[in-house]
Amino acid sequence: MESVSCNTCGSSEFTSLFSKSNHRNETFHIVECKECGLVQVNPQPSPEEVSSYYSEEYFLKRSDRGYDNYFSETVKNEISRVFGLNLRDLDFEAWENSLSGSKRCLDVGCAAGYFVDYMARRGWDSHGIDIAESPVRFAREKLGLQVEQGDFLRWKNGEGQKFDLVTLWASIEHLHKPKETLEKIHTHLKPGGRIVLSTCRWGTLAKLQGPSWRYLNVPEHLYYYSLSGLIALCEGIGFSETTHVTYGSGMTTKKNASFFYGIAKNIADPLVKILDQGDMMALCFEKVETPRTKTT
Repeated sequence: MESVSCNTCGSSEFTSLFSKSNHRNETFHIVECKECGLVQVNPQPSPEEVSSYYSEEYFLKRSDRGYDNYFSETVKNEISRVFGLNLRDLDFEAWENSLSGSKRCLDVGCAAGYFVDYMARRGWDSHGIDIAESPVRFAREKLGLQVEQGDFLRWKNGEGQKFDLVTLWASIEHLHKPKETLEKIHTHLKPGGRIVLSTCRWGTLAKLQGPSWRYLNVPEHLYYYSLSGLIALCEGIGFSETTHVTYGSGMTTKKNASFFYGIAKNIADPLVKILDQGDMMALCFEKVETPRTKTT
């Protein structure tokens, strides 16, 4: 475990919020940067230590931190459905149709390559990269996708490659160096290229629920961004926001839910989206050549 400075602004001054234990009965401290407000796990385990949490069990055994067979067709279809909803809300198709010639995209943290496959089916020259061995092997061998195993920040094969689109689907919260990753993505985008990213949102719902918040999975999730904080970070790097959406009330689908729970969920889910208070968010940014100087 190592104490780290804030990845967004570099400050070493934090306010302690609370502690959270994981499935191994390890305790992690959740703090908030006094300078920019970024919420994070601090001290943090090393990347090598965190990698142990992403064993094959993470993708095959259902828990609050993993999946119920991530490689199943059912999960693939559900994840693809969410991709479609997010892209629709971000008005992606209109921009996609404005592009001429061949279109190239890269999904960073692609896991089993479901978005790589999704875009390939739309006619894109679609690529992915992920550090986890098991899903990359699945993407290559079962889906026949252009997916590499490796650390994006050390990605040598990508030197000089340019893309129309780079995506980070539910990945930035897992990264030890999210700001550096966004900076590298900026270098890989063509002029006017776009980045689409999604992540859990530190907002009203998260603050109300505290340690019981559904996305507080430690230590896999290292950073928890507010909507305004993530926009400011990206704009400081050299991106301009085109649009965003927030969604998710925290009310999960339950098999034996009561009639009244179902009604409440059907009201809460669209309401938080309308009010821009969901605890998930998807954002789209366009690359600009003159970034803002402030990133906090």
